Amino acid sequence: MQTKSELVFPMAEYERRLRRLRALMEQRGMDAVILTMPHDLFYLTGYQTPGYYWFQALVVPLEKEPFMVTRRLESSNISARTWIRESRPYHDFDNPPRVLADAIAEFGLAHARLGYDRDAYFFRAFERETVKATLPNATFVNCTGIVEQLRLVKSDAEIAKMEQAARATEAGMRAGIQAVAVGVSENDIAAAIYDGMLRAGSEWPAMAPFVASGWRGALGHATWERRVVEKTDYVFLEVAGCYNRYHAAMMRTVMVGETRKPIVEAEKVCLEAVETTMGAIKPGVPASEIDAIARKVIAAGAPNAEQASRTAYSIGIGFPPDWGEGHILSMVKGQDRPLERNMTFHLIPWVQVPGHGGVGLTETIVVTDTGCRSLFNFERRVFQAPA
Repeated sequence: MQTKSELVFPMAEYERRLRRLRALMEQRGMDAVILTMPHDLFYLTGYQTPGYYWFQALVVPLEKEPFMVTRRLESSNISARTWIRESRPYHDFDNPPRVLADAIAEFGLAHARLGYDRDAYFFRAFERETVKATLPNATFVNCTGIVEQLRLVKSDAEIAKMEQAARATEAGMRAGIQAVAVGVSENDIAAAIYDGMLRAGSEWPAMAPFVASGWRGALGHATWERRVVEKTDYVFLEVAGCYNRYHAAMMRTVMVGETRKPIVEAEKVCLEAVETTMGAIKPGVPASEIDAIARKVIAAGAPNAEQASRTAYSIGIGFPPDWGEGHILSMVKGQDRPLERNMTFHLIPWVQVPGHGGVGLTETIVVTDTGCRSLFNFERRVFQAPA
């Protein structure tokens, strides 16, 4: 491997990740793995581009040098951003999975036992079929999650990136809250969030911020659509800054004018749920137990509201369409994996109030040796804007 000053992390960090991946490969009897998710490529090599709508793959052999197959336009990112020395770029008129299969054969893996991520968004059925047909003597085995389970527990260096993302989140959220006023459009609020977040150092986030006013706040994942804020509206905001592809997310709610009783009640139960769950989080506690705690608090304190989603999801590396890692681990019923030190989550016990919308007072947290801590230093309350 080569050492490069442009890498997101020191070379030793990538070497550690590669060793851990190869140990899992050896346990499962794999000669190489084919990886196509942009998150996994970034985690292992530092490679990134928004152009992953074109085929891209990283092949990691058990012993030999890893190599990549990307669109020729994107191949400059390999030399500029990664430690990878070998690549086989393809032209726009080429058959990318055929180029991948030819590269696998070229590097002596035509008869190998090859792991591939069956659930990857970016390794479509026809692409897998092409690779398999071109390599009839290889054995293909599913290795879904082999990199994701390594990503779940962050290094201290990764948490430092998330701390920097959190500063951008705070700046964006503060700007969004300050922008809320009667006569202001959701677009104006979104523009303020982006301005604050980007000026604080954020790069492009994996999802747009969520800005939903009035009745639109009761819609799942609603964001700005030009609606103008009216008197007695509330505005639901969710923001995640991004630093070197690492994210930290936060929800807050802003009430225009006097806060109405349903919102006051929702604020109280959200605060209790967040504080109770943060008090219960520590290494060894099953993820499902935290979910049960949050739901019990919400059911007791807000019988006319509901929590329509999981209580928390893992967060870290993000590329569109999601800033979260909930597919790796979420705090939800049936997920009994024990929490570990340096796991990071967006903790989201929030409620939807019929006829009013959602109230969220959420935190991105890191599990510590004895409990957890938030990455934010930001007031946890419903904010008020003048009517």
